[in-house]
Amino acid sequence: MTKAAIHRQAAPPGWFWLGVPLLALLGACNSDHSGPPAPTATLEGRVLGAQAPLAEWRVKAFASSADTQPHWQEIGETLSDKSGRFELPYGLPPDADPSDTVIFLLAERGPAQLAGVLDPDLVGEDARVTVNERTTVATGVAFAQFVAGDRVVGNRYGMINAARMAGNLANPQTGATGVVLASSPNASETSTLATFNTLANAVAACVADAAVCLELHEVTTRAGQPHAGNMLQALSNLTHAPAFPEPSQDRVYALASGTVVNQPALNSPPNNWLLFLKITGGFYSEQAPSNLMNGPGNAIFDEKGYMWVNGNYQPQAEGAYTCGGRRLNKLTPWGAVAEGTPFFGGGLNGAGYGITFDPAGDIWVSNFGFEDPPCADTPLAAPHNSLSHFRPDGTPVSPAHTGYTAGNISWPQGTVSDQAGNIWLANCGNDTVTVYPEGNPNLARNIALPLPEERPRGPRMKPFGAVIDHEGKLWIVNNNTDSLTVISPQGEVIDTITNADAGRRVFAHPIGNAVDSAGNVWVANSDWLDVPCPGNPNLGPAQNASIAMVSAETREPVAGSPFTGGGVVLPWGISVDGDDTVWAFNFGSIPPGPTLPTTPTSITRFCGIQAEHCPPGLSLGDPISPDTGYQSDSLARLTAGQIDPSGNLWLMNNWRLNANPAQNPGANAVVIVIGAAGPLQTPVIGPPRGFD
Repeated sequence: MTKAAIHRQAAPPGWFWLGVPLLALLGACNSDHSGPPAPTATLEGRVLGAQAPLAEWRVKAFASSADTQPHWQEIGETLSDKSGRFELPYGLPPDADPSDTVIFLLAERGPAQLAGVLDPDLVGEDARVTVNERTTVATGVAFAQFVAGDRVVGNRYGMINAARMAGNLANPQTGATGVVLASSPNASETSTLATFNTLANAVAACVADAAVCLELHEVTTRAGQPHAGNMLQALSNLTHAPAFPEPSQDRVYALASGTVVNQPALNSPPNNWLLFLKITGGFYSEQAPSNLMNGPGNAIFDEKGYMWVNGNYQPQAEGAYTCGGRRLNKLTPWGAVAEGTPFFGGGLNGAGYGITFDPAGDIWVSNFGFEDPPCADTPLAAPHNSLSHFRPDGTPVSPAHTGYTAGNISWPQGTVSDQAGNIWLANCGNDTVTVYPEGNPNLARNIALPLPEERPRGPRMKPFGAVIDHEGKLWIVNNNTDSLTVISPQGEVIDTITNADAGRRVFAHPIGNAVDSAGNVWVANSDWLDVPCPGNPNLGPAQNASIAMVSAETREPVAGSPFTGGGVVLPWGISVDGDDTVWAFNFGSIPPGPTLPTTPTSITRFCGIQAEHCPPGLSLGDPISPDTGYQSDSLARLTAGQIDPSGNLWLMNNWRLNANPAQNPGANAVVIVIGAAGPLQTPVIGPPRGFD
């Protein structure tokens, strides 16, 4: 299999890099300092606008470190010459750790500002860099969660990873479009490149006309947002609030349309200004046996922001049948294929929705046993009854061919570790939960869920989603009975919450669930899915998609649940970010079939428990995204989405839009929505935690 990583553009001949292992980013302005440190190195570069040199622009350098006071300090400044070039001597603060320090540069003249970012992997002696409108957009979007007025400050890994992510969008040496954005599966295959170029055109219009800068600052400062006094804050604001109520109100597009220097650009206002970057593991989009993934189901992030993702199926060509996926993949925080990927063994076979870290950093993947029907009669048939265990370096621990099977595992889906390292599985196939105390399969227990009185033959409840609250309790979503089951840390069933208890239909064919920072549980109501473990089919009408919240204190649905709007349509996964904002991930138009849907897949955003992070006038459960959701032609059918320390959303393109459910339906990509969400401390075990 080709292990093609996401490559970066090579430096042009004669260009070199800084002699210290730093990030060099271009951004923001004033600082708290008593004077720049003594220069120890020189940064050489050029300032361009619309591909022309910009003379007499003031270039300032700042150092920002997550672990050093002050977090933001000026370290040097200079002017660009008539050819747009500059040489900027600088020195780091004496207590700064080079490996954790991010260097920002701001090029400005009047209200116009330009910015960019250098990847630490490219650092060497006598660095050179190009600063233009493309590098400005890359920096503003990648650091959208860390821009605060005239400074850019954030958590250690979030900042470092954002620098590398920005390199996917714009080449820091040449100012050209980044190789990832400019290549398959992005480039002309989706609208993301055109959206990026249109934003760059808005910046170019600002460079050409100071009045445009002031208007961009105004139109990107909406109610409840910090005033955009510079371009990075404007881009940050636009990433936080990426949709306008009507196309006619989208002044960003109108301003960008006057200076079309970056092509291809949008021909009409977009549904939203988010940048959706598609990642397949190489520069390809078509399905083939050489692909990295097929049917990514769910993902987790480690402390440094590396993503581990499971897969439903083995990679195959479109139209060929495929058996259960037998690989575990790891991606870097900027979407490259991590060393050693893919990882095999441990009994992996058709993993579904279940994947988790334990407190020791080990990875656990449950094997639902996805496969096309022809596989069931072959030696490759999936057993539907196992759990796979890997060390943090990807070494398998569980038996190679069978995985762990103790505890009466049956068609497992949701899989989570609690704070004590106990591993819990929701068994769709036999209406039970399996627990491995402290991760020990020799101590496995099986807990029967209380069944409803009226029930069809076969599995009645079909447990699916599983989350741990702030007290270590397990919350299980029961897809077939529209209910939740709550289990104590000791394995005792505490409660079953039903629509009858609520006095209204709060749950409708629920699938995924998530917990917020206070331990409240949010549920994604598909109103359609019948989990494909054994049992009588029970598909819903897919007409009442929603999300619901159950209080951690009362174990009752909160007033107003279920919540609708915001483009929610067949939500499958659901996540809560570091601001307690709730994101739902839509499987898309129903029913799946050979005909491509006319409506793009979307993600939906709701106001959570922290009202200060909601737009003014919105409260708990109100939709933040527009009635269409945030749509993108980068998206296939989504099952899950997770959030990293930089605030990027990583979405699982699980099924193709025109999937045949019985013949290799899997899609082959994850999609990164850059800078869209409140950053999270990872790994997430129990409630999510943001950063102070």
